[in-house]
Amino acid sequence: MNILGLIVEYNPFHNGHLYHLTKSLEITKATHSVAIMSGNFLQRGEPALFDKYTRAEIAVKNGVDLVIELPTMFACQSAEFFAHGAITTLNSLNCINSICFGSEEGNVDVLYVVSNILVEEPKEFKDSLKNHLDKGMLYPTARSLALFDYIDKYKLLDISKEKLLSLLNSSNNILGLEYIKCLLKLKSNIKPFTISRVSSSYNCENIDSDICSATAIRKSLKDFNDLSLIKDVIPYITYSFLKSKLNSNFLPMFDDKYFDLINSIVLRDCDILNKYFDVNEGIENKIYQNVFTSTSLKDLQLSVKSKRYTLTKIKRTLNNILLGITKDDMNLVKNINNMPYIRVLAFNDKGREILKTIKSNSDINIINKFSNISFNMDDDVFKTLINYDIKASNIYNMVYYQNNKHLLKGPMDYYTTPIYVRNTIK
Repeated sequence: MNILGLIVEYNPFHNGHLYHLTKSLEITKATHSVAIMSGNFLQRGEPALFDKYTRAEIAVKNGVDLVIELPTMFACQSAEFFAHGAITTLNSLNCINSICFGSEEGNVDVLYVVSNILVEEPKEFKDSLKNHLDKGMLYPTARSLALFDYIDKYKLLDISKEKLLSLLNSSNNILGLEYIKCLLKLKSNIKPFTISRVSSSYNCENIDSDICSATAIRKSLKDFNDLSLIKDVIPYITYSFLKSKLNSNFLPMFDDKYFDLINSIVLRDCDILNKYFDVNEGIENKIYQNVFTSTSLKDLQLSVKSKRYTLTKIKRTLNNILLGITKDDMNLVKNINNMPYIRVLAFNDKGREILKTIKSNSDINIINKFSNISFNMDDDVFKTLINYDIKASNIYNMVYYQNNKHLLKGPMDYYTTPIYVRNTIK
């Protein structure tokens, strides 16, 4: 068994994801695939369009064999923490042979060289970094120049300064570097692969080919609420699922639906906002002041945004406030080297084979039913991670089920079991 690991959000699963899955299986020669997927809240600090079980089932019906939830505390954070959570999860399974991720660079050897320098931090690199910082440069710029100085001196890569700077500022390259850095730190046997992103860029908002970014698809759904406009850029399986959800009055979720709740939390916790993760350097005062005058969540986000704090950073910060993720709790879990559990969301017959292999190779707790989680609640890391997963689902579902309150039984993590998909077409 040759098992491929994927790190995904599938928000929603589109033609580019199908290409990535197909190509990843091809270049790794994998026989089975596991996707570590963000749950109901995502890395950019926003809710998923549709719930995690729907997205997981769509993924399996499109060819993924097993979908495992990335714990919420990692799923909603910067590239460093997101990657650490995902890679640590895959590594803890003790049976994953490879990972494959999309990148703008497309050459894993280039990313590996850069990642290795950042992990090893050789003295000459650190001296160069300090020298650039002493000139008053911002850290990202200083680090980029220090990397180029070191790479150029030892001829580690044939790369120009401009290309290296571009590489270090591209969204998927940044994630790829963090994946490899984490593999190196864990001394993992998982082998990294990458494939070049095709067609639209990560943040492109235009639909102009049969492969476009998830950003463009989400924007189209938000602006027009019309599936026909995205029908050609998503697999038919995805289209049919989304159509069924809309027909059942489950509407796509966007962060502005939580504006009032965020405002209430900020006003309630105005004196203790700095206990939340990523709320630093007095930004809590700016958030508090602008809550009174902002007319929408976008308005609030833009009013807090600055040269120092990007819009995505602000979105993640507000999301941490929404979910109640504190600095103390993040400090407890952020450096773990073994994930205490996995939450299975969906699987097929090959997925069952993977789960059997995990049980044989790892002592990780496999959660199928939440009624069984009490077995490890005396473990502080386990308890902290799982409680945020439950809390995030509850907050998400209070809005997601607003048109279907009769279906909301309570904390839905306790009422929903993994989805078994039989006879998935590969």
